[in-house]
Amino acid sequence: MDIFVLLPKDLCSQIQELQMTTVIEDNVHVFIAHGNSDEIDEPIKELFADADFARKYNLMSLNSINWSRIMVQIAHYFYAYFQCTPSMDMTPLPAVEIVVPTGGGGNLTAGYIAQQMGLPIQLVAVVNNNDIIHRTIQHGDFSFSRSVKSTLASAMDIQEPYNMERILWLLSDCDGSLIKTLMEQFYMSKNLTLPEGLHRKQTQVLFSTRLSSKVPRCHAQSKTCS
Repeated sequence: MDIFVLLPKDLCSQIQELQMTTVIEDNVHVFIAHGNSDEIDEPIKELFADADFARKYNLMSLNSINWSRIMVQIAHYFYAYFQCTPSMDMTPLPAVEIVVPTGGGGNLTAGYIAQQMGLPIQLVAVVNNNDIIHRTIQHGDFSFSRSVKSTLASAMDIQEPYNMERILWLLSDCDGSLIKTLMEQFYMSKNLTLPEGLHRKQTQVLFSTRLSSKVPRCHAQSKTCS
């Protein structure tokens, strides 16, 4: 097995870059890539769209493009819930709120599927200044910003959360025709307002908030932060 890592130039912290560039195993190949996470995802998606090429070279993705990644994360939610619940003999089972920092929306998708499987959890998606998921949940505004903003959480600096397509498909009762039309509009115009009924369903199961990258300033005398 060969592992290929695409490292976005100047968009990771120094320690993250060192973690990825100092691996000495012969089967790990690290490439500096120009562009943000959204732009790096484009050639990866094109490779997997070429079914003959993907089959010939046995390609597999380790990010949440790969459905297997989400399947594993579903189990994480059940494990976390069992750790937070003192007893499974209670009726009804208590709800547990889980806060999910998210960029591409893969982990959030796993949580939503776990919720639909009957796990009594409440999901709160937390984004940084790249807030397309927050705007989608709050206002049905699934649209690009002018640019990707660099933040302290570089792994979340994404404005094209491709897993939202999976969430919307599930919310639409698996209406593939509707979601295909919506996503084609999104990729063509970079601008999409969710249908009212679909947005209403979304707000019933997902909550969200946006956090700034501003570093708190602490005042030594009063021991308070702003």
